[in-house]
Amino acid sequence: MSSVLNLNYMPDGRVINETGHDPAIERVTGFVRYFVGADLGQANDFSSAVVIKDQQLPVHDGTRVKLGPRERTVVFADKFRGVSYVDVVDYLIRLRNAPPFGGKSELIIDGTSIGRVVSDMMFEQSVDHTAVQMTGGQEWRRSGRYVNASKTLMIENLAVLFASDDLKFAHDLPLRSEIEEDLASFTTQTTAAGNQIITQSRNASGHGDTGIALIVAAFASQYLTPQSIRVSKLVGMY
Repeated sequence: MSSVLNLNYMPDGRVINETGHDPAIERVTGFVRYFVGADLGQANDFSSAVVIKDQQLPVHDGTRVKLGPRERTVVFADKFRGVSYVDVVDYLIRLRNAPPFGGKSELIIDGTSIGRVVSDMMFEQSVDHTAVQMTGGQEWRRSGRYVNASKTLMIENLAVLFASDDLKFAHDLPLRSEIEEDLASFTTQTTAAGNQIITQSRNASGHGDTGIALIVAAFASQYLTPQSIRVSKLVGMY
């Protein structure tokens, strides 16, 4: 069998290798999906959107078809201000449906403070999304479209993904320097009781909006989707 696979990219994000009706070739299902993270600012603050591409494709290792390594890449970033919340909702809808994201993307917003208002507006328009409300502690839980998640947990998750090379920046990503500056504004402190808490300083570019958009997108990619794709194996074929 050739080591170069003919992959079929489905509209819903599934990626399936072509078998040519050969029963000796395993059909393996991978995926390409996108996580659109958004942080919503007050009238004079920036709102931001960051997109993570998450993929795991079928590969041939010389003897069999299997899933290759999972790859997550920050592929898009944008920020804006001075627009109404109606326009923000319209922007997020259009971004989520734009090529190549359309049909295989998840929209996740920071549902804290003004994000709850935007979430309500999207809910009224039947826009599927998840609103993440940042809390203390180290846990997370889902209730309908809302997820209450520890801010410390989410920031530590992002740090681990970058440190392990499970998440990378696209080489030509716009706003990368601003995202890195935003992330650097978060620091860990130890309370008198010995608890670890995350504090944030305001930086030159604002209140960390691009960093927060990335934090919620990375959290969703790690915790809010199935972490494995089932791979079938033919028995007795040589």
